[in-house]
Amino acid sequence: MTRSDLRADFDPITLEVIRMRLDNIVEEMGIAMIRSSGSPVITEARDYNTALFDHQGRFFSYSDAVQLHIGSGGVAVRSLLEAIPTEEMHPGDAFISNDPHTAGSSHPPDTTVISPIFFGGTLVGFAQSQAHLVDVGGMTPGGFAPAARDCYAEALRLPPGMKIFDRGEPVDAMRRLIANNVRVPVLHWNDIRSMVASNNTGIRRLQATIEEFGLDEFRNYTALSFELAEEVLRQRIREIPDGTFHSEEWVEGNGHDDGLIKVACTMTVSGDSIAFDFAGSSPQTDGFVNCSFGALVGSVATAAVALLGWDVPFNEGVMRAFDVTAPRGTVVNPDVPAPVSNGHLTTGVRATRLVTRLLSQACVRSGNLQVSRRVQGEWGDSWTGGITAGTRRDTGEFFVWFNMDGGGTGTGAQVVGDGLDAGGAMGAVGNMLPDVEMNELLYPSLYLWKRLAVDSCGPGTSRGGMGLDFAWTLWGAEETTETVFSPTAAVPPWGFAGGCPGGGSGFAVLRDTNLDRLLSERVAPDNATIEAATVEQLPVNAQGVALRAGDVLHCWIAGGGGMGDPLLRPASQVVADVRDSYVSPELARSLYGVVVDRGAEGWDAAATDAQRTAIRRARLADAEPAVSPTREVVAEITSAADAIPTVDDDGEWRCPACRSSLGTSPGWTAETVAVSRPAAARLADHGVKARDRSGGEQGVWLEEHYCRHCGTQVQTQLLVKP
Repeated sequence: MTRSDLRADFDPITLEVIRMRLDNIVEEMGIAMIRSSGSPVITEARDYNTALFDHQGRFFSYSDAVQLHIGSGGVAVRSLLEAIPTEEMHPGDAFISNDPHTAGSSHPPDTTVISPIFFGGTLVGFAQSQAHLVDVGGMTPGGFAPAARDCYAEALRLPPGMKIFDRGEPVDAMRRLIANNVRVPVLHWNDIRSMVASNNTGIRRLQATIEEFGLDEFRNYTALSFELAEEVLRQRIREIPDGTFHSEEWVEGNGHDDGLIKVACTMTVSGDSIAFDFAGSSPQTDGFVNCSFGALVGSVATAAVALLGWDVPFNEGVMRAFDVTAPRGTVVNPDVPAPVSNGHLTTGVRATRLVTRLLSQACVRSGNLQVSRRVQGEWGDSWTGGITAGTRRDTGEFFVWFNMDGGGTGTGAQVVGDGLDAGGAMGAVGNMLPDVEMNELLYPSLYLWKRLAVDSCGPGTSRGGMGLDFAWTLWGAEETTETVFSPTAAVPPWGFAGGCPGGGSGFAVLRDTNLDRLLSERVAPDNATIEAATVEQLPVNAQGVALRAGDVLHCWIAGGGGMGDPLLRPASQVVADVRDSYVSPELARSLYGVVVDRGAEGWDAAATDAQRTAIRRARLADAEPAVSPTREVVAEITSAADAIPTVDDDGEWRCPACRSSLGTSPGWTAETVAVSRPAAARLADHGVKARDRSGGEQGVWLEEHYCRHCGTQVQTQLLVKP
């Protein structure tokens, strides 16, 4: 049967059985890796991916641990096919690579192992496993190198085609070469073996599947699955009016200086396809924030699939509806020798934010509610990384600890409710936060607290999710060195449709504290009880920071952006936030306009109406020139879906609160009034924490747009200007 015949008369049960079989295989591959690895980055935090590809490098199925890796995984397999002729591949072979420039890796620690799959002597595909390994050599323990000036200083670079297993046996020369260049060789080699074990699991299961269905039927049905997934995506894109959308994001420093680096994206919706063009992004830099093209593709796919393909089988067909281009030699597609060890968690996640923003701006125009309600506030989408290296006091053993708590960012607000607290980055929603007890068991550390950062979520009708706030001290080591990076410090994630930006991230070291006395007196250490001789707020990127016994490392992590004007949040939800200590009574009044009392409902309805009216009037009075309101709020707002401007049949946008016109421009801000203020100070008014960057040539400003008729906030955006 040809595929055209199959397309006309296929068996949907067989199609679904094969698809689900492939999904189950990649999940079983991940289980095999977890059970054979010794690294908590894999076993506790699930910082890995597993996938199956066909013989041409198109992916059948992909595990749900780290979505960002799909770009680098695909590039790695295709690069292997270019480097090694298929006739030189044999059953039992495994090839290793980690070089972002030549093999597409997100960064050098994200090491890939690829194994060819044969059936009856025919190459039918590849099993691919990728995992973050805790050290890959280079100038800095842990593989993140803020001080690096080129990629040669960052890690041992393994290009495509390096054979690590030959017909089932380890290649000892490669093993010794790698072990000689990493700081934890036993753990490193065991993790490589765990990826080989993962691939072997995938090989056996795929061979059994092909044996069951036959090679021709298997190939026809997997090709049909590609086509159907692509069709669903393209149909949803057709529901979005054609248009071009542009925005910019900013990477905060490159490890050597504090300058902001531009990531620009122009998105074009045309018929049933979407093109993402990153022309206009800054040239590549000599710092570690350059993003490999493989990581860029994964960053784009992360947001595009989440917003448009949330229920579509994730295979090669999904990727065909999108086109990603980026000029060579830029921060989003660098050439050798650009350093790249943190590009995916800085520049890459900025690209994810951009795509989330641009797709939200496009989807809101759709007449299909299923598509238009995919809009959302931007996620915290960064990784607030801390890598600790030192020697244990009891055994004298050297250790490297990549603390996976750094992934606890808040997600963006949704039309159906608030963002998830500590939900993770959009590109790694399958990651998990490690247990405190497990970190303390594996590393010489003692946690003092681990809680939600209430000053991190973007306010709104739906608020963004909160990030984590945690602190720990050394417990079993005299001194360590820290490598830290907090990519979202001064330029936090945007809200949507009047929702406010989320908070930033950062690190501080509390030096010479009274911690020993507190513990001896059994007093719980917290912000109120810890006293420190100095509090050292660390730069956005730093390495070689000394941490000594008695010091405390404090970390706070970005939250998500809100959606809709905070004044439109139902008062009952604000009161619940006050009850949960997420919002203070003072902030409930000044930001949300809710006057909390002890009455039956928990708020004073008349006083709340008056307070919200006063805030709207004050907003318009702050504009230049000042404006007086001419309309009252008439809409009943029950969720963020009601707080988004709507467009009528004549292309005229309407304020969600008073139904007045916001104009007919592609956006809804042409006829609003706007007020710009330094971002950190204005966010502080919202109870949100961000690093101040209001001075100099690259100041960060928050611009708030209000309906000129009633004072409802309909848009906020962050601008970089003097």
